[in-house]
Amino acid sequence: MCRRLGNVRSMPRYTIALRNNATPDAPASVSRHVPFYCAHEAAGAAWKRALVEACGDLLDPVTQTAVVNVVSNFGRELFTGDADIVVTLDRIGSTSLTFLITIHQDGVQAAELTVVLVHLDSSRVNSAPWSPAQIAALEALRSTPAVA
Repeated sequence: MCRRLGNVRSMPRYTIALRNNATPDAPASVSRHVPFYCAHEAAGAAWKRALVEACGDLLDPVTQTAVVNVVSNFGRELFTGDADIVVTLDRIGSTSLTFLITIHQDGVQAAELTVVLVHLDSSRVNSAPWSPAQIAALEALRSTPAVA
């Protein structure tokens, strides 16, 4: 689903193939359209990949984070095929972070998402503060956006 294109100033660059869940007999007008939830899945794959690359063994985004808020705005329709997804750290708090994610297709920004993640303790019930090492690793996503 993700294809690595290379590094520019230590910035991971990926292209993600957008898809939809249309039935095989759907007309082309439906089968080419990417519903918002599929765009959200692609954005999720991008921020997860950015966290893994930035934090390495310092953070497992699957078991140590939870999504608590997503706001999305779409300026144009997305279609199946390749899209560039840019992930930038907007804010970091003591137990949470906010990503600004933009989705571009054919060189045009089509969507913008704001995603808030909370860092969880081992019980996955309570929030936990970021460690100084995690904060330092995450800050790299602020100064250099990750392009997925």
